[in-house]
Amino acid sequence: MLCLAIGATQGLAFALQSMVLDVAPPVAAWIELAYTVLGIAPWLLIVAVLNTFPTGDYAGRAETVLGRALIVVGAWALFGFLISPEPLVDTGLDNPLAVPQLSGLAVVTDESGFLMVVALGLGALGRLVARGRHSSGIERQQVRWLMLGGTFFVVIAGAAQFIPENSAAELVWFLGGFAIPISIGVAVIRYRLYEIDRIISRTIGYVLVAGSLAAVWGGSVTLLTSVLPAESPLAVAGSTLAVAALFNPLRRRVQGWVDRRFNRSRYDAQLVLDHLSASMRDEIDPESVRERWLGAVVRTMQPASVAIWVKGAK
Repeated sequence: MLCLAIGATQGLAFALQSMVLDVAPPVAAWIELAYTVLGIAPWLLIVAVLNTFPTGDYAGRAETVLGRALIVVGAWALFGFLISPEPLVDTGLDNPLAVPQLSGLAVVTDESGFLMVVALGLGALGRLVARGRHSSGIERQQVRWLMLGGTFFVVIAGAAQFIPENSAAELVWFLGGFAIPISIGVAVIRYRLYEIDRIISRTIGYVLVAGSLAAVWGGSVTLLTSVLPAESPLAVAGSTLAVAALFNPLRRRVQGWVDRRFNRSRYDAQLVLDHLSASMRDEIDPESVRERWLGAVVRTMQPASVAIWVKGAK
């Protein structure tokens, strides 16, 4: 989720930045303020990734302190950029939310704020190394992958300082930025940090559903506008209602089809549970219920051992 948030905020910031020079000055000021604030988030989220990898939670007291400090610095930076009296960098326009009387609180918007984030990042990196040294098994391998990607990125970033501008070698610097997300991806897939099959099946499922509904909506709008008057809102309203009605039935069918191909273990487990539910509907023998329940648990969960506690039994 943190990695997705990094990509989403950075992508939205770039999208807003690409249109800032094509709009009227009052709107341009608001757009630049928006992507300036969004540009803070990826750096804070990167520190959060280092601080919580690989479990997603704070591993100890030091990580908790770092996490809370990161929230404070992030909130301070957000507030500082919003009220900063300095002109906006790209357009040179005045900040529409500037509060000159509170300019002292905007100190985090300059190099001091960057140094705060760097300090927190170094602290999170240090704790990551410590967790790796004291961990074992799968978690140690996951941390090693992230440390490998981080080391590669730092080496590339350092070498980039000696690369001439506008040279083909700058491509190496660009590719170096992918080192950390690639290393996290390898940790996820190779060491099963998350249910990767479930993520893939859900992604494919929702992409297919969204594409199908978009095609239905576009086709129905085209069909209805050819029958109804061109300015009638009924075409859009009717198409929207049709898409809303189709969403859940289509999602269930598409997801079932995708699970059969990309998330087979979950699909097979669901079949076992459905069969168990149907077979036990009229069952009254406790021993038979126990045996069937145990069989379903073993086939779906594959536990090392199973025990049943029956209330009142001796």
